[in-house]
Amino acid sequence: MKKALLLLTTGFALVLAGCGNSSSSSNSANNNDSKYKTEMTKGNTAVDNGKYAKASDHFEAATKLKKTDKASASEKQADNLVKAKSLMNQRKFSDAKKALNKVIDQDNGNKKMTSHAKDLKKQVNKIQKNRNNYKLDIKNAKAMIKAGNGDQAKSLLEQVTKAKGIKGKYYSDLYTQAKTLLESVPETSTNDTTTTDTNNSSNDTNTDTTTSSDDQSDNPAAKGDFDVEKREVGGKEITDQDIANARQQLTDQGVKTVGAWSDNDIIRAIKNAHADGRTTIQPSDAKVR
Repeated sequence: MKKALLLLTTGFALVLAGCGNSSSSSNSANNNDSKYKTEMTKGNTAVDNGKYAKASDHFEAATKLKKTDKASASEKQADNLVKAKSLMNQRKFSDAKKALNKVIDQDNGNKKMTSHAKDLKKQVNKIQKNRNNYKLDIKNAKAMIKAGNGDQAKSLLEQVTKAKGIKGKYYSDLYTQAKTLLESVPETSTNDTTTTDTNNSSNDTNTDTTTSSDDQSDNPAAKGDFDVEKREVGGKEITDQDIANARQQLTDQGVKTVGAWSDNDIIRAIKNAHADGRTTIQPSDAKVR
């Protein structure tokens, strides 16, 4: 009888112990779930505030508490966004786009991070396009200086150094190149030209009087300004910014020799485009009509 009672008591104690352990495990799991949700919420809040390094820390903590595809994917996205921004600051734009593509292509990721990565990728593409244009302008300016066309080179380099955002972190290296080159362009001297013109005028008075009857005073070509375009179209002034915008339009169309176009060529193109009812110029617009 005593043995039966002892066995019954022991069995009851084991049942109670089992229930206690089950309850403890359940409480621990519930506690982990709660902490996991808290970390995921904090991570998503950090994403909303653009704090991707902080977001990554929270998603990593969530993954340690409970391994889920969502937490793991979100952590990877946050890490790649941090990497992409760092690469952009180092002007390693091709590598930055690779990191952004990983964010965009991530399965089970955070939609806001995916959207932000797409916006950043568009920005990188624009930066790369601008940099290529500035590099081409600097290259063309060097060719102009070598050919003795200092005035055209100065005009082109001034457009680069005055471009919007050119002094920012993504372009400052090109600004320095253009500024240094601009300062190296030799000043144009007019003394020799003036002396030559004076001598020529003196010589003209001594020529045969039979040629003086052919009066060229009303001929613009005789003054050397036959192709000088008036900086006005549609009753409005054609500004330096209008000229810069037109140059950019040509560059966007794949014209490789934009730097060799004089401001006069650009002004003529703007006028011809306006006559055709267009606001975007084309390479053929520079022809005299």
